[in-house]
Amino acid sequence: MTFKCDLEYKGDIYYRMRRFKGVPFIVILALLTVLLLVTFVEGVFTEKTYVKETNKDLPLSQSVKSDATSNLESSNDNLLNDERQKEKYHHISIYYLDDFKELMPITKETLDWAMVKNKQVFGNVETEPVQLVMFENKDNLSKFTALDDVSGFYSDFWKLIAIHYTNKDWILERRETPLYFFQKAILHEYTHYIFRRKIEDSDIRVSDYPVWFQEGVAEYIGNDGTEVYYSEFQLVPFAQLFSGEQWSKGRQKDGSGVYKQSYFAIKYLTDTYDEIIIKDIIRKTEQNGDFETGFTEATGITLHDLENNFLNSYK
Repeated sequence: MTFKCDLEYKGDIYYRMRRFKGVPFIVILALLTVLLLVTFVEGVFTEKTYVKETNKDLPLSQSVKSDATSNLESSNDNLLNDERQKEKYHHISIYYLDDFKELMPITKETLDWAMVKNKQVFGNVETEPVQLVMFENKDNLSKFTALDDVSGFYSDFWKLIAIHYTNKDWILERRETPLYFFQKAILHEYTHYIFRRKIEDSDIRVSDYPVWFQEGVAEYIGNDGTEVYYSEFQLVPFAQLFSGEQWSKGRQKDGSGVYKQSYFAIKYLTDTYDEIIIKDIIRKTEQNGDFETGFTEATGITLHDLENNFLNSYK
């Protein structure tokens, strides 16, 4: 690259005008400014999306970087590097280390289960490619997701499911408890993926659905075929479990069990109205543009009624 510099005399003032291959320098500067502005806006969008999905702040500098590296198949991503195997199963690309290979049959079996159960609950939903990354090291999962103390994670922004597993040998032996937690994590996170596909063509955003409803449905499918015994917990009003921020605060309240609460609420609804009630609530929400109105039209009860009814049914 060569710069051509012209020095022009005008009175007692010298003006240095730079040109790059015949293009005025000020034009190049303007183009660079626009490019930086676009990158900044994309970074802000990435940050807002990340916070909405994970309820965790993401520094803007990292947001901008994430925008440039969001394709997790990139060679720049050292967590999905050449050490990981990649296997395609239906619309799912599964990434795993060699030590995980023996678990692939159970993984595929569980994914088939997740697909069948989600179809029963949501009906036919058009899928698109999604990545499934398996982690035996929980610290690596935390680094990957920027979240602490999680066994699973779904990002619709990256179209990615991440799962942490332990006790591989016990899972292979199909011991009840380790197998349950392994399969539940896959069922739960895959349900989040399908839920997003279910609503993506409507005018209703995912943030218009309360987190307790999303997590309750994911827990309901995650516990498919399992008898979950009721245990006492401190009720958090559903109105205080709508946003991601409220959900995080609810989890921290002494004696609360927001995942259990949401599960038993959805279980009460499906026991009372059958599983079709989940689709009905979504359909009525789309028609009315409001979850609470849609919920009442679909069920005939209010959210306050639900709080009283589902608790009484388990006492």
